[in-house]
Amino acid sequence: MAQATGTDVRADDRLSEIVVTADRNERSLQDVPISISAFSAQALEKSNVTEAKDYLQFAPNIVFTEDGATGPRSIDVAIRGVGNIKSSDLVTTSSAIGYYIDELNVGAVANGTINPQMLDVERIEVLRGPQGTYFGRNSLGGAVSINTVRPKDRFEAEVSGSYGSFDTWDFRGILNVPLAEGLYVRGAYLHSESGGVVKNVNPNGAPDSGYVDNTARFALRAEPGSGLTIDASLSYTRENAGLDDTVPSGVIDNDTKQTLGNANLMPISQGLGFYPENQRLVNHNAPEYNRNRFLIANMRVKYEGELVDLSSVTGYLYSRNSRLFDQDNISADIFNRVVKGHTKSYSQELRIASKPGSSFKWTFGGLAARDYLEQFSNVYVGSARTYTDPLTGVTTRYLPDRFPDGFPLNQRNRTSKVNSYAVFGEGVYRLGRVSFTLGARYTRDKVQATQFGVLASNVPLPDAGASSSFNDFSPRLVVNYDVNDDVHLYTSVSSGYKAGGVDINRSVVRAFKPEKLWSYEAGFKTQLLDRRLRVNGALYYLDWKNIQVVSAFLADPNDISSSTQLTLNASKATSKGAELEVQALPMRGLQLGLNAGYLDAKFGAFPDAVVFGGGQFDLTGKRVPKSPKWNLSGNAEYGFDLTSSADAYVRAEAVYRSSLEGNLDATAAPLQGLAPFPYLSPSYTVVNVRAGLNAGPISAQVFVENLFKKDYFSGTYDHFGLAGIRLKPHPRLWGLRLTWKTN
Repeated sequence: MAQATGTDVRADDRLSEIVVTADRNERSLQDVPISISAFSAQALEKSNVTEAKDYLQFAPNIVFTEDGATGPRSIDVAIRGVGNIKSSDLVTTSSAIGYYIDELNVGAVANGTINPQMLDVERIEVLRGPQGTYFGRNSLGGAVSINTVRPKDRFEAEVSGSYGSFDTWDFRGILNVPLAEGLYVRGAYLHSESGGVVKNVNPNGAPDSGYVDNTARFALRAEPGSGLTIDASLSYTRENAGLDDTVPSGVIDNDTKQTLGNANLMPISQGLGFYPENQRLVNHNAPEYNRNRFLIANMRVKYEGELVDLSSVTGYLYSRNSRLFDQDNISADIFNRVVKGHTKSYSQELRIASKPGSSFKWTFGGLAARDYLEQFSNVYVGSARTYTDPLTGVTTRYLPDRFPDGFPLNQRNRTSKVNSYAVFGEGVYRLGRVSFTLGARYTRDKVQATQFGVLASNVPLPDAGASSSFNDFSPRLVVNYDVNDDVHLYTSVSSGYKAGGVDINRSVVRAFKPEKLWSYEAGFKTQLLDRRLRVNGALYYLDWKNIQVVSAFLADPNDISSSTQLTLNASKATSKGAELEVQALPMRGLQLGLNAGYLDAKFGAFPDAVVFGGGQFDLTGKRVPKSPKWNLSGNAEYGFDLTSSADAYVRAEAVYRSSLEGNLDATAAPLQGLAPFPYLSPSYTVVNVRAGLNAGPISAQVFVENLFKKDYFSGTYDHFGLAGIRLKPHPRLWGLRLTWKTN
């Protein structure tokens, strides 16, 4: 299924053609037999898209949870129920979703999931289902592909600024300059900052969840002739945020109770209350921070020869994350946690493809890549051992006095290195109205892991290391039938793969298996009523095996320093569902859109699931985390002329998501006799309204998001704390943007 989201209308009041590169070739997305949601630059601008959640909410069966664990942009994504199943902010497994910027894989980052700043973006493509042939590297559930604007052969300039709720503002500048015939450069810069939704009433801690972000990108395009094109780019992002933008729920989880050895532990409100009554205030004593850095260098070379086309993608990614967190989640200085990490990734991809025009087209390629991760984590004791409730005068002891200030309860260093090699190929043969696609990818991954500098209650444990290798062959078969130029039917069978790895806990080494997924899909793509109606749909069934499930618990319930992180392989899960995307132009100036996803994803045999707190439960037949039964979105936009040189639009959006469990602990909550709140994220409907004005080089936009102030949270994550599980609130937001650009 493929659809452009947003207003993309030609002058003759027909739906515009959107070009995508899902199969590494520029084609109309209606002609590509893959389930895709595509977002054009115009659609991104009109919907005020600044990060991943802003566009993912409009794509069927794409689900995200926000945890705030590495800053306000922290996010976890699942496609058709397939994602990373974890209960920790430490990165121990490869991603189940492929993330690409300008064809370069950027999935291996220190904060787990990259959520890049939306600067000078031309198009975003979200591909559902395994994308093994072309995207390959761990694109088990699907892929998110971001394409930035390339340098052009004409002068362009743009400046833009916005201001909105919570003292949030940004400034953006873009400059494109042709230096000579066949040589062009383009630069873009974005500064954004906010006072933050969550405020800290404690003068000793970080004042709020505000942030200051800066992103810069420089790109060069050279066309020396003879069919050769070189695109090089360098981008750098610096994100600095204060405390997590979460508030306490008032529900103490079993992990906190087990760690502190008190099954009757009660939450501490400190007079602020809990969610949903309190959605703005916390009382943290620690000077918390979340800092992320990203450096991406990318060079793409394409040679269009007389007989074949050659392509090369060479890339380097560096990321760094550092985080200080008030682990006890109250004003007493009892527990704190520091996490620091960095990654380095190198990759080289080469492709050779036949020229278009014949009945048989083919592509062959190869990839060599290396990902390196180093991470440090330390949970340490603060200056307090007890807390006295100012309202009741009752003092509760949480740690014995024998622990000195700064005492490391659980400290570890770990590294992970993955060397990956792959070869792939695909052929497409057309016979009349029918085309047959056969592709495959062979991958070999070698995973090496070490753990060193481990202190358990300040007692050193032996260093340890291990390695393991994994091989995979993932085929893909597609049959596509063109009923006519505007109606296409397809069916596909494809396979995906996610590398296995090695767990090291307290010097004990344990390997876990790679994940494997088979996808069976049938879909249709249609353009009707003289291309004023576009209806696309798909049905699918996924068979997902050896699912990597990451959990954390105390190996010894009586030893607070015995924190263990374990990756289990659930035997299997299945996911089946349907997707529908509709766009219509019922009258001049009016565009309507509807996106719908139905999802049924459940574990197979999984009798030994381990959750936070160390409990073991039988989750056989239970719903997979991040798998709501329904997600729906709709939009209506009306555009009209004000004068011969000015036009305007008004737009309304509605997004619905049914209830879901955000992680494995939420899935197991009913088996523990726990109340649904806050483990089960309830269903919600959010309404946004927008309006814009364009007058020559000047444009203005206003918006209100969450118009009716719906109280909701998208999921739960790291649970430990004396005020309860933390949730991210979503208040009503408003904003204004002014833009000037050359015509």
